[in-house]
Amino acid sequence: MSFFLCCGGKMDNRARSVEVEASTRSKRNIPGGGGAAAGAAARGGSNSGESKNLVFFGSDARVFDLEQLLRASAEVLGKGTIGTAYKVVLVSERVLAVKRLRDVELSEQEFREKIEPVGAMVHRNLVPLRAYYYSKDEKLLVYDFISEGSVSALLHGTGKPQLHWRARLEIALDATRGIAYIHSTSPSASHGNLKSSNVLLLSGTALVSDHGLAPLRRPASFPGHPAPEVTDPRRISQNADVYSFGVLLLELLTGKAPAHPLLYEEAFDLPRWVQSVVKEEWASEVFDPELLQYQDVEDEMVQLLELAIDCTAQYHDKRPAMPDIVSRIEQIHRSSSHSDDHRHV
Repeated sequence: MSFFLCCGGKMDNRARSVEVEASTRSKRNIPGGGGAAAGAAARGGSNSGESKNLVFFGSDARVFDLEQLLRASAEVLGKGTIGTAYKVVLVSERVLAVKRLRDVELSEQEFREKIEPVGAMVHRNLVPLRAYYYSKDEKLLVYDFISEGSVSALLHGTGKPQLHWRARLEIALDATRGIAYIHSTSPSASHGNLKSSNVLLLSGTALVSDHGLAPLRRPASFPGHPAPEVTDPRRISQNADVYSFGVLLLELLTGKAPAHPLLYEEAFDLPRWVQSVVKEEWASEVFDPELLQYQDVEDEMVQLLELAIDCTAQYHDKRPAMPDIVSRIEQIHRSSSHSDDHRHV
């Protein structure tokens, strides 16, 4: 298949397009990236009043330019609610993840106002935005490519490796720290589409990706696992993020995908299923069978389950805030580490 990147402009009274060959092979996981804050531009020049620049964040300015991006080979990674993600390999062999947005009807100023706060976010558990490109017909977000895949692929992929308790707990801790940081930047700041396919892995560290893009969505394009109160997918509150994080915790604990089909049922509501099982006092049946071998951390597993249930409370004012969630998972992590120490004595 072909991937067209169109550079708007009127220098020759036509849009300049470069065709990039893309692999037809589709990936399950969503790409990630790296970068930092502050802006700098790789200039392209335009007489149309539109930007023909790649606008960079942080120290990565001018490392590559738009021409290099357009000449690169590309491969489809996946399609989401706001666009298609590609793995892009530059001539220099640097590998990037480029999200090509669709149906984003914002002026350049509106787009910049919504994207610049995302580019300013710097945290070890976030996939930072490297650069963006805006024209009337084309809008791109550029990240580094994270090669180790997503938590979703690790939990549910074909031939998946066993994911032990300690790894799952550390994924939860990394993710909650990333989300807590996002929430700390502004009372209105939220991730907006937290799910296991948007949590990527790099050298044993979990990185939260695709944060801050909810304002770019179409009104009818709802995120993966929205809280019950969400009516506008472009306005996701911090409380709604907490609900989605609770779903992620349940996914880590049960090994089940949130939309996993059950026999004789069309759909599977993971939070509702967990609550019904726990209500019947069958809590041990909730956990992924792979976790049942870790009997010495059963208390910690139950504590994390209780937190997940709190996070997925039906009413938003009953859910804990992210700083409290961080504290509770850190305590569980310390307790689990203590159990590990005793096991190895």
